Amino acid sequence: MRDLIPRPWVFRQPALRAVLGLTLLAGLVSGFVVPFLPLVARDRGASYGTIGLMASTFLLAQLVFQFPAGALADRIGRARPVMAGLLIEGAATAAFAWAESTWAFVALRLVQGIGLSLIYPAVRALIVDLAPVERRGEAFAAFWSMLNVGWLLGPALGGLLVSVVGKVPLLVLSGLGEMVLVVPAAFAFRRLIAVRDEVTRTVTGGSFRPLLGPPLFAAMLLAFGFEVPVGIFSGIWSIYLSELGASELALGLSYTAFSVTNLLTLPVGGRLANRRPRWRRMTILALCLGMIVVSYGIPSVPVLLLLAAVEGALVGLLIPSVDAYLSTIAGPEHQGRVQGAYTTAGIAGAALSALGSSALYGLGQWVPFTVAGVALVALALPASLVMRVTERATVPESRVRSLV
Repeated sequence: MRDLIPRPWVFRQPALRAVLGLTLLAGLVSGFVVPFLPLVARDRGASYGTIGLMASTFLLAQLVFQFPAGALADRIGRARPVMAGLLIEGAATAAFAWAESTWAFVALRLVQGIGLSLIYPAVRALIVDLAPVERRGEAFAAFWSMLNVGWLLGPALGGLLVSVVGKVPLLVLSGLGEMVLVVPAAFAFRRLIAVRDEVTRTVTGGSFRPLLGPPLFAAMLLAFGFEVPVGIFSGIWSIYLSELGASELALGLSYTAFSVTNLLTLPVGGRLANRRPRWRRMTILALCLGMIVVSYGIPSVPVLLLLAAVEGALVGLLIPSVDAYLSTIAGPEHQGRVQGAYTTAGIAGAALSALGSSALYGLGQWVPFTVAGVALVALALPASLVMRVTERATVPESRVRSLV
């Protein structure tokens, strides 16, 4: 029966299938506790200022450590940082069960950010290593799909588990679960460790400095622009909907609407991402996305739910093309640093906009969304023009080095 039902290309590759499966499980297990960390801190006397500092510290850790972690993945291979990150992040999550002081909460969020920094660039670089260049759009679309499924189901399952075991045991369960994932990761990656070590000996070398030019800068501009709305939403979205009279159900549906349409369009976006030129498609989609973000200033809950669904669809079509473009501007010896630079730029955009979201909201409910949408378009347009020049000037992608 399995032979009669064709499977997507990415799920026919054993190594990629293992990476995607671990991505799903890691997102699911860590998602159990995402809604409850601030609640545990509040229950133990943490102020709202402390809770905000916890969130800022988590982002700051990623801002500082993503690029060095990517460089480490280039030097020692992808698998070891992933396993170390799982251990570190899982241990910090479990330790929340015994944290009592303000600084303990903040320090543990810092450690969680360091753990995630080790995992994220290494996994993205590993996907580039494993996927042929003409299939990387599909591979990254599958990666985002697995993350989204984990983030969609994890908090919901965590809510069910909390009602059974309570918040504190759930912290221990989630942390230990993440640490236990190191065992299947080590088993799945044992061949990849050997392959990567061989590649490290044969192709690592040369300076990263020549890559710090227009192609990478364009991708970093896009990452920064895409994450500006994310920071705005993280800062004021719940408050905004609450002031519009939205129920808790409507608040949850706003996230679900985005996730569901995003999952539906990611496979299409992955196939489109394999086609060049990409810059024109990215320009059109970024313009549409910017207009959607500006439209969030319309004070109507049903309209906002519809906009969330449209945004999710647009992001699903757009992001795989950016990832596919990014994967072609360097060989495997520099992919960790390329991915680290890209994700660092995105974290910077989210952190900066989150910091200013409350001040902008104080000027008017529509102001932060207008600023975020305009910033996205203002950064995406020059980035797309640079990509246009880059795509015309680069060698055919079939000649870009890969591990497969």
